[in-house]
Amino acid sequence: MMSAPNWQYHEPDHPGADFDAMAEIYDRNMQKYRDVQGEIDEILDYLALRPDQSILEIGTGTGEFAIAAARRCRKVYAVDLSAGMLRYAEKKAAARGVSNVQFLPGGFLTYSHAGEPLDGIVSQIALHHLPDFWKQIALLRMRKMLKDGGKLCLRDVVFSFDPEDHEKFLDDFICNAEEKAGANFARSISDHVKKEYSTMDWIMQGLIERAGFRVLQAKKSHGFFALYLCRKR
Repeated sequence: MMSAPNWQYHEPDHPGADFDAMAEIYDRNMQKYRDVQGEIDEILDYLALRPDQSILEIGTGTGEFAIAAARRCRKVYAVDLSAGMLRYAEKKAAARGVSNVQFLPGGFLTYSHAGEPLDGIVSQIALHHLPDFWKQIALLRMRKMLKDGGKLCLRDVVFSFDPEDHEKFLDDFICNAEEKAGANFARSISDHVKKEYSTMDWIMQGLIERAGFRVLQAKKSHGFFALYLCRKR
């Protein structure tokens, strides 16, 4: 993990959850409201990995995607800021007999890739930890790590609802979240909207394109999430 200048955004300061503390319950919580396996399959279908290829996942969390991808390609670099998440992911990979994932400390702004250019980069539900300017820097850094024509898969909390109706939309969305997954989850959604750096879809797509990617598909869901399947120009 490279050292950062004094003026650089300090990623560990992001206002999200204490991921070290929640590593062992994270998968269980996610499965309450996300089709985790379906999301993994969707990205793997797009990447169409070959046995000689290598990819990077930034914000690997508990390593669920990295471990699945490792069964299809030569090498996965799995990066996260949370030491607790990395320890848990390494144990999970070992228990499943997967040895071609390298778990590494780092973030969007601090990971320095020392290997050959990558065939793909994946990030899920992580880029919102950065303000928009630093999202742009992160995307530019990812582009430099990819081979020409390399693929980027970015899934995140991205807003596509009409800001004119934000009060009704958010009240309804958080109420539905509570009915589906309980009060703690609803509280986490409310905290996300209040404290984190999710942006509007049209801004996110512009950031991706300005970084040198072509957006092949932009899949928006529930006005609150988006998946961008991209290729380096």
